[in-house]
Amino acid sequence: MSQVTDVLVAIDTKTILDRYGRNSSISNPPLIDFKHVFMIVTQGNVVSGQAGGELDVAATIGDVIRWRECSLSLGFEQQCIFYKFIGNQGNELISPPSSRESEVCIPVPNPQDPTKPKKQMVSNYFWSCETLKRGRVTYHFQFMILDRSGKLCGCYQWDPFISIRND
Repeated sequence: MSQVTDVLVAIDTKTILDRYGRNSSISNPPLIDFKHVFMIVTQGNVVSGQAGGELDVAATIGDVIRWRECSLSLGFEQQCIFYKFIGNQGNELISPPSSRESEVCIPVPNPQDPTKPKKQMVSNYFWSCETLKRGRVTYHFQFMILDRSGKLCGCYQWDPFISIRND
């Protein structure tokens, strides 16, 4: 049965900026060490690399994979935004990933009464694709790091995997 696999990608923006410096090379960002990226999915969707930058996601033909990115500060100090997906190997195994935006109502903390959360409408942004054939996909995500005022600090990329099976 097909399913949706959500991939949460938390990026250590401070360490990346300290180690690789600030740059504005949107067309050719440097490849960073995967140790600065933390990818998480449910345990049933892990081939290997849970909570690391080389997560190999397990999927079945017909599944939808959705990626969401955040900085470790959740945008308080820096924010990161994916801007380009590059398939290195196995491009034909998935539909072309694209960015999507939707409006959702989410519960948020209520400091006046912590047992009664408030609700807030927010834009929900993610990248998604559908798995089409069996095999392994190697890809890059290019992303930018911005400061809290929205100023570009730098652009970078790294390369995880997707393993697609028949069952």
